[in-house]
Amino acid sequence: MAGIVSAASRFIPVPYAEEAVRYRCRRFVVSRTLSSHKSSVSADSLTPYYDTDGFFNSWTSKILRAPFKLLLFPIRKTVRIITSVRNVPLEIIQIVLLGRTLDRCLQMQSLTLDPTTAKRMRKAFDDAFSGMDFYVVRAALIDALKSVSGLKSAAIAMATRVSRKEEPTAEALEPSDKVQSGAANVQSVLDRPETLALFAEFDRRFDQSLQQRSAG
Repeated sequence: MAGIVSAASRFIPVPYAEEAVRYRCRRFVVSRTLSSHKSSVSADSLTPYYDTDGFFNSWTSKILRAPFKLLLFPIRKTVRIITSVRNVPLEIIQIVLLGRTLDRCLQMQSLTLDPTTAKRMRKAFDDAFSGMDFYVVRAALIDALKSVSGLKSAAIAMATRVSRKEEPTAEALEPSDKVQSGAANVQSVLDRPETLALFAEFDRRFDQSLQQRSAG
């Protein structure tokens, strides 16, 4: 569900809203994963892992670049919408893998989760993701999302609510029936053998990259 909301943020016609929603959805997934493990690790200490847009640590530069970014905002937003067919399913996949990878790392007894490790995890994640071909899963997700009438509008409404909250709450992420149906369809794609095989390959690539970066 967080993946659907994060992906829908590209359609919010407000500057910086997309970055805010993407950051908050990722933080929500990380917090929920840590909570499920009853981990003492804080979400703040893992910010380098999930803050892919540098949203949390770059407000000074954002202020300096605001006039230029606002000028280009209509163009950038148009491009984001045009490329949504490809990038919406990829955003969902990234969110799923973000939680899955953290879940696996929490089970690694030899891994100390701190900001330094979080940076390595982020780089290893990017290494693994860039080498994957998710075409089959992407196509299946597009079909799954299209099958729910009104899902896009419902997801955008949720994303807009999240953009107004500094910390996504269960209430803000309370799904409508349409978003819930979309999430169920997405889950059915994620449970397919071919999807699980691709995720296992991603795991292998991530582990290999993390080991190399930790050794270096």
